[in-house]
Amino acid sequence: MADINPLEIRSKCTRFLSGHYSRTQRQWLEQMAASPLAGDRLDVYSEGPAIQALEQEVAELLGKEAAVFMHKGVIAQQIALRVWADRTHHNTIALHPQSHIDLDEANAYERLTRLAGVRVGKDHRPFTAADLENLHEPLGAVTVELPLRRAGYKLVSWEELNAIAEWTRRQNVPLHFDGARLWESAPFYGRTYAEIAALADSVYVSFYKGLGGLGGCILAGPADFINEAKVWRTRFGGNLFTIFPYIISATEGLHAQLPKFAGFHARAGEIAKALGSLPGVVAVPDPPHTNGFQVYLPAEQAALQKAHLELAAREGTWLFGGFEETAVPGVTMAEIVVGDATIDWTTAEIVAAVGKLIELGNKA
Repeated sequence: MADINPLEIRSKCTRFLSGHYSRTQRQWLEQMAASPLAGDRLDVYSEGPAIQALEQEVAELLGKEAAVFMHKGVIAQQIALRVWADRTHHNTIALHPQSHIDLDEANAYERLTRLAGVRVGKDHRPFTAADLENLHEPLGAVTVELPLRRAGYKLVSWEELNAIAEWTRRQNVPLHFDGARLWESAPFYGRTYAEIAALADSVYVSFYKGLGGLGGCILAGPADFINEAKVWRTRFGGNLFTIFPYIISATEGLHAQLPKFAGFHARAGEIAKALGSLPGVVAVPDPPHTNGFQVYLPAEQAALQKAHLELAAREGTWLFGGFEETAVPGVTMAEIVVGDATIDWTTAEIVAAVGKLIELGNKA
């Protein structure tokens, strides 16, 4: 097994516990060619009927005055924070220490846009308005990740989210939502996307996670803010000559997947509860706040990785995207994100498959 590429094994699997089914290049091209949008005029440097329609549709969904498409969220969020910092004349950005912006982007906001992070909150939970009250320095912006993926796709309560928004308004500090999974968060709050986004001055949403697009995102906010963001998009090299494959897949994913998230959220709750019946298995949070959650498994990381590849090669099933060592010896963390592929499993099949993985891992 050591000589076999895990990606090669995964490519031969036919069942996946998390997310959506993967597609080949040919399948992507065939799907886009079949889209009604394929007949639209080609977009050129972010101007074209399909990209404008997508921007307008998402702006309306989020209740924002304007929106701009960008090919990468890392760029979109740096731009948002840079614009707010320029307006407030403060380069300090309050953000969670486990946030994607701070943890997974190679310190881009500090190295490229010369912003300084002010870390707020504990690793295991999103920060609150009370945490912000403990800050004693001027801020250029506050950013909230909805949900906080690294803590287990956790969300603060609706009341707490409002409290954070009220705090930023009192302090005259712009509030930005990292809404990479905002679509997936709406069932927890029981509010429309516009009601959630109304709490923030700017919002970023992704097209390639739950929506299953090729990539890309939208940054939404006031019209003058978006006009400034477009200038920064050019500075960051993000105003591509043409981007129609991203636009077509984003639009198709928006229309196909958006109605499914309430069902995905409910299914995540069923799976988390059922996995709790396995000895030593803990789901976090339980019940899940979104369609994603963490699952803690009673086995060593390396042993689980080896067992996972063996089962995938033998049975054609891919259970987890990866395994992370925890501070507790003999306990490993993985993630489950409910999507189209998950729906093809019964709860009993999921419990049996995870139980078999643990058993095999502990025999290694």
